[in-house]
Amino acid sequence: MTTGKLASLLFVSLVLGSIQMVCATEPKSPEQVHTALRILASVYADMEAKLKNQQFERLPHENQEFQDGSGAMRDAIANEPADFKAKVQASLDETLAAAQHVADSSKSHDATQVKAAIDALAASMRALNGMFAEALRAEPGSMPAPQHGGGPGAP
Repeated sequence: MTTGKLASLLFVSLVLGSIQMVCATEPKSPEQVHTALRILASVYADMEAKLKNQQFERLPHENQEFQDGSGAMRDAIANEPADFKAKVQASLDETLAAAQHVADSSKSHDATQVKAAIDALAASMRALNGMFAEALRAEPGSMPAPQHGGGPGAP
């Protein structure tokens, strides 16, 4: 086989492999994935707001909301291929650990420490978002905090 034919065959193999990889990572339930990422981004926004307002005592509650909200992602990936589901679950677990770290660091009432934890959470959320098509992503900072009923001063 000539070098040109070998190079062409290699190129075609790479292109086909890339197409297969892209198709393999397209979730079966894209709306569920998008909703799950939006839930997490919204709770993240609430954490940022609590930091801005120095409401450190509320951050463990926000962490619990984050942990609860992660169930939407687990549901969204439930029927995905095992290898993709395992990768997403590992990334989700890292994000949940980062959210827990926000709650743990809030006990210090040190704004710098809490901000660093929230920044680490944002980085882990970007990694989780990066596993999905851009149209499905809800990056940290892209969603407003949830509106809680009860008027001014409501948690």
